[in-house]
Amino acid sequence: MKVGLCIKGYSRILNILKDVLPEDEIFDCDRSEVVDAAKVAEVLIPTMAPIPEAALQSPKLKLVQQYGVGLDCVDIPVATQNGVLVANVPSVGTGNAESVAELAIAHMLMLSRHIPLAFERFGEKRIGMPLGQCLWKSTVAILGYGGIGEEIARRLEGFGARVVAISRNGPRGERPRDSSIHLDDHVGADQTESAVADADYVVVAAPASPENIGLVDESIFSSMKKGVFVVNIARGPVIDYTALRNALKEGRVAGAGLDVFWQEPFDPNDPIMEENIIPTPHIGGGTERSLRGIGEAVGANIERLKRGEIPTSCVNPEVGIS
Repeated sequence: MKVGLCIKGYSRILNILKDVLPEDEIFDCDRSEVVDAAKVAEVLIPTMAPIPEAALQSPKLKLVQQYGVGLDCVDIPVATQNGVLVANVPSVGTGNAESVAELAIAHMLMLSRHIPLAFERFGEKRIGMPLGQCLWKSTVAILGYGGIGEEIARRLEGFGARVVAISRNGPRGERPRDSSIHLDDHVGADQTESAVADADYVVVAAPASPENIGLVDESIFSSMKKGVFVVNIARGPVIDYTALRNALKEGRVAGAGLDVFWQEPFDPNDPIMEENIIPTPHIGGGTERSLRGIGEAVGANIERLKRGEIPTSCVNPEVGIS
């Protein structure tokens, strides 16, 4: 079976796939080559490259298998219409959610302890400054309480922080949550404004589903108290760009830790970068343990496809196996 990894430069992922799928032909391609790749590959792995409609129309293509959770790179209705299965890999247990959660904590610490400024003070031979904030006894609102949100909450318990989870369905939603994780409160999306009002940190972990684009808008920022730190490890468009920039310029948000952006790669000279932002280039799940765990799950799904079985975590199983 031919498997196309849609974006060059991810040599580690390419090598992992070749390792877990030794009998298959694995190749990578640039974004501009995705349509051509679909003409010869039964499986496309988008990573962070969008899958054009023309690629989904290929009679050769059977499966779009994400190397991770996010499926915002593929038009699922169009894929379904063309008989193409779409699947992802659950984040918890592969090392992905765990890695992203660790980076979220790192961003919170870098913001609260003013680490970039501390580097400057060190270079100036000034000691004992800057004065920072403490995660202990702070309040953290996690906006989007899926697998990654749970892993963030699990880790924050060790810091002695008060944790408030916000999810679309609230605590009585259909998705079961890990009851071993302590939460001080868990509310529905309709209570977002009140839930973030007392937060010292707001961590955005909601997926970039259509209803979540621009979710963190002017009204949400207006509800936050002055001096709050915002961290986004979900997808860039979940936060409204203009609303965040204004909140930073006006000092309502003291700083933002961003691992994801509105376009990627993001322009380092964009005006928003003049504010107190700590940027990282979408490395949340970029750990060896995460890449290996996801790769093994991707390989298992492709083996299922070869056996004529529906892959696990398939979002459109009604397509069936052709």
